[in-house]
Amino acid sequence: MKIEKEKISNINNNQVFKITFTNENNYIVSFYNFGGYINNIFIPYKNNLDKHEDVLLGYKNFEDYNKDRSYLNCIVGRVCGRIAEAQFNLNNKTYKLFSNDGKHHLHGGKEGFNKKIWNIQNLEENKNLLKCDLTYRSLHLEEGYPGNLNCKASYILTNNNEFIIEFNVESDQDTLINLTNHNYWNFHGHDLYYQKILNHYIKINAQNYCETNSYLIPTGKMLDVKKTKYNFSQYKKIDNSTLKNRGIDTCYSINNYDGSVREIALVYSDYTKMGLKLFSNQPGIHFYTGNMMEKRYNGKKDKSYGYQHALCLEPQLFPDAINHTNFESPILCKEDKYQSLIVMKLKNDFDE
Repeated sequence: MKIEKEKISNINNNQVFKITFTNENNYIVSFYNFGGYINNIFIPYKNNLDKHEDVLLGYKNFEDYNKDRSYLNCIVGRVCGRIAEAQFNLNNKTYKLFSNDGKHHLHGGKEGFNKKIWNIQNLEENKNLLKCDLTYRSLHLEEGYPGNLNCKASYILTNNNEFIIEFNVESDQDTLINLTNHNYWNFHGHDLYYQKILNHYIKINAQNYCETNSYLIPTGKMLDVKKTKYNFSQYKKIDNSTLKNRGIDTCYSINNYDGSVREIALVYSDYTKMGLKLFSNQPGIHFYTGNMMEKRYNGKKDKSYGYQHALCLEPQLFPDAINHTNFESPILCKEDKYQSLIVMKLKNDFDE
């Protein structure tokens, strides 16, 4: 097992480092303390552990993460997803947020957690795992949200090939919180099988999803996935019928949610047989098929990426939850603790 730490840049007199984890099975994860952006996830081939596929889209140069508008593999917060009309009421007070999605608020606003320099509080190595604790203090009324927040994001790679992200937050006032990871996966990789996300197989352990309006804001109504293109309750191949009409961009309600960590989704490439099993303690998972990706990215291995070249699976509370009493509440009360756990079990043997 190995941890590498490399200075990459300076932003506003704050040092940016790239951290690289390599476990005993030659799975590799690299990320920055800028926005928690993850640059690479290398999975080795089952029959040749020295041959990898990078299964995550990302930029060739760090500077492009600083300009990124697609939330490419970062920490999203304070509140991920959309908040209608860019405002909310809490304790009989209305809070105005930045409108960065038409008249609505998206993924934390003008400068969310993905544009902050996080402090590398701890780097740890033991016989079973590699760990980095990133911390950030978000001040009262940053992006319009109340409360001073102490935030910690722990990135962990185990010898069981699990990449784990754990978020912990405390606030000195009642506020909203809903953090997630926004990885852009493509398990075809960057080499021989490089292409759009067609011919991925995916399963989501959910029978219901959020109905949304034309602005992708939930109406508050939950719909049954049966007889819709949103039905991934059993393994289903992503094909042209899945991706047509702007693909999929909606949040699913996990079956039998009780706050425990449970398997919520599986996805793999039919070419590389690489993929992941996804576990979380969150009630929802947002599935997005890259329908608003830019026409071209300065990608790794000189790939340009583009429309529907990646899929995102984002464990979270439901979007716009503050405005729907039937949704799990995003309110973090003063002195309470928010904890979200995401476990990505990386695999190279989905043909077995």
